[in-house]
Amino acid sequence: MSTTDESTKKGKRLNANEVYARLKQMITSFELYPGSRVTEHELADLFSISRTPIRQALQRLEIEGFLTVRPKQGCFIRALDVAELAEYYDVRIAVEQLVIEYAVNNMTDKQIEQFIAMWQPEMHDIDLAEGIDLGEKDEAFHVGLAQASGKPVIAEVLVNINNRIRIIRRLDLNTDNRSVRTYQEHSEILEHILNRDTAKAKNMMKRHIMRSREFAKTLTLTALARQKSFAVSYSKKS
Repeated sequence: MSTTDESTKKGKRLNANEVYARLKQMITSFELYPGSRVTEHELADLFSISRTPIRQALQRLEIEGFLTVRPKQGCFIRALDVAELAEYYDVRIAVEQLVIEYAVNNMTDKQIEQFIAMWQPEMHDIDLAEGIDLGEKDEAFHVGLAQASGKPVIAEVLVNINNRIRIIRRLDLNTDNRSVRTYQEHSEILEHILNRDTAKAKNMMKRHIMRSREFAKTLTLTALARQKSFAVSYSKKS
């Protein structure tokens, strides 16, 4: 494992936000493997900084569901649990089906058209063939539909679910052709909402989420198999 960025090597100390971003990237790329243990002291050595920004970054990652902190034991990267992830996806499907109903009934044509404009690649100079990081934008789409439908409580439920499945979801969104399909599926969902066709919009939303659910199941089983065959921890790579 690489221990420091070029900026660190040149003498620049990373701040808490930069440490957070780097650790988050290491977790979502499986560089810090699910279930592995890290400590503030080890990470401070890794980044050649004090433990204060490390602690702040870890607290933020814990809130977002990327890891758990156990007193006197250290921090543990969130393990992958097939059954738990499947349950979160099942809840997400049910909640987002409800969001579709509210969106069809409550959103104005103008609101829907604004969403559609955000999912037209040519309007944002996006080359989908290159692949893009859709993580935050995808989450904003789903949560935004609930908010625009006047349902802030449901939006908060989706935020909580996102915190639990974010690692898998980001990996899914960065696989081959996933960015193209995501733009297409979001556009189709929005067109159905604009046409006030609840059934078609709900069906498209379910298919959209089920693809992610199946990816999560496959990836998790593969990762768990890897974990049984060899333990990948940052301490062995540092």
